[in-house]
Amino acid sequence: MNQPAENPIYADLAARFEKIVEREIGRGILTGVSVAWIDDRNVVYRKNFGFADPRKQIATQPDSVYRAGSISKLFTAVAAMQLAERGKLDIDRPVADYAPEFRILVPFENCPPITPRLLMGHRAGMIRESPVGGYYDSSGPSLDATVASTADCVLVHRPGTVTKYSNIGASINGWLVEKITGLPFQEYVRREIFDPLGMKHSSFVLNDIVRPRLANGQMRIADCRGGFVAEDAPLFELGTLPAGNLYTTADDLARFAMMLLADGRAGDRQILRPDTLRQMFQSQAPQDRVSYGLGFVTGKFREHDVVGHMGAVYGFTSLMQVVPRHKIGAVVLANDDVIAGTVTKLAEAALESLLQVKIGEPPRAEEAIAPLSPAELAAYAGDYESESYWAKIEVRGDRLWADISGQEFEVTPVARDRFLGDGGNAARAPWDFQRNAAGEVCGFSTLFQNFVRVDPAAVREIPESWRDFLGSYGPEFIPLVISVKHGHMYAMTENMFDYRLAPLNQTSFHLPTGMYLGEQLVFQRGENGRVHSAILANMTLKRIVY
Repeated sequence: MNQPAENPIYADLAARFEKIVEREIGRGILTGVSVAWIDDRNVVYRKNFGFADPRKQIATQPDSVYRAGSISKLFTAVAAMQLAERGKLDIDRPVADYAPEFRILVPFENCPPITPRLLMGHRAGMIRESPVGGYYDSSGPSLDATVASTADCVLVHRPGTVTKYSNIGASINGWLVEKITGLPFQEYVRREIFDPLGMKHSSFVLNDIVRPRLANGQMRIADCRGGFVAEDAPLFELGTLPAGNLYTTADDLARFAMMLLADGRAGDRQILRPDTLRQMFQSQAPQDRVSYGLGFVTGKFREHDVVGHMGAVYGFTSLMQVVPRHKIGAVVLANDDVIAGTVTKLAEAALESLLQVKIGEPPRAEEAIAPLSPAELAAYAGDYESESYWAKIEVRGDRLWADISGQEFEVTPVARDRFLGDGGNAARAPWDFQRNAAGEVCGFSTLFQNFVRVDPAAVREIPESWRDFLGSYGPEFIPLVISVKHGHMYAMTENMFDYRLAPLNQTSFHLPTGMYLGEQLVFQRGENGRVHSAILANMTLKRIVY
């Protein structure tokens, strides 16, 4: 694999890219990050920035290991499709044909079966997390125990009708790999994917190779007072291991990307056939805003088809994207939590540079800042609410700043009523304001949500019976925090966003568009009438703060 110094054509582009990285570090969004740019079968640029461990002032290194989160799902899909090529797995047959012990409650009449294809494309209607081994469970249960815990859960949607992201769904496919091959999932992946690709610093479980090189993940933990505290991330194995437990380096992940760009070939080994990869890259629901192939997220960068996956796991955020037609790709691994916008910004800056070299496509011109006065900006300030989120907008200098349900964005004007929002969780997000017949700002649209200005006179107190629900539940490193905004109850999940709750009865609430779409939050009371726990989408979380 080539070093950057051997590719002088990239020098100016690399300098521009490094300014973007340094700005994100200067803003306090990035702690450490490792990146790799791929052109066909070469890494043409690689660099490590910041700290693998900020407390010990240990800089990132070429062999720094990161947790790659849901990029894991790509390896799980590849493993399943290898078995399909060998005639050991039919991805359109029911899961139960291969593992009769698999159970989930089905509320639909004449329900189609759950198949590996539907699981890979997140079209099986599955719950997002399992009660055991889900994202809030730090006990490190086995994959068998994790999958078995779905037996008392209810299928959320009729299979094949709705795209709903599911970590347990991907894990079931990894579990099938175990059942069919008789090997632990992590051992199968090591033998059939990591070793042939030369991924020497990658593993699905902690071992003596990855542990000493592992970066220290950084988290912002919700504090039950509307703020966050900075902490080192905990370290344990997920029960949904095939869905999110990958440990890897930027160089190793680049090797995987190069295999994808080489039509499934690595050296003298064919990891997957070209026709299999084409099938995996094909969207299973192209009408959806976010669509999936078989394991891969499918989408566009400018007018180019891209495939890849984002990863987010305690204290780490990652992204791998490739453009198959032009045989280019980018890997970004960071040791900070909930910074999908930042890693996307870096990956897209890398792809932009690669396209400029490869096909002469110029970089996107930056939109000029519109010269709006503080008085003009003040018209946009205030409190807003959408189906899922609350928002507070205020003026600081010549910018608007927005807090969207706990995530902060710098909102820059590019025209009257048109802005771009930039923060750790979204990069250059379109931000369009609306006005009423009197010309007053009455709402805005961003992050695929429509917000309306809150009328203080219309805000009502929450029912007295709800006040006992307020507080924190679950593990302290990832608490479920229940709070009130504008007369509505909100639930902070995974240290990301407050989600607006819609009451179903006295103790049950519907979760809106977002991570747990279609699922519920249920509060449980003891014999003394006090709330002692909450069930978030099948996961029971004990109360920790009243």
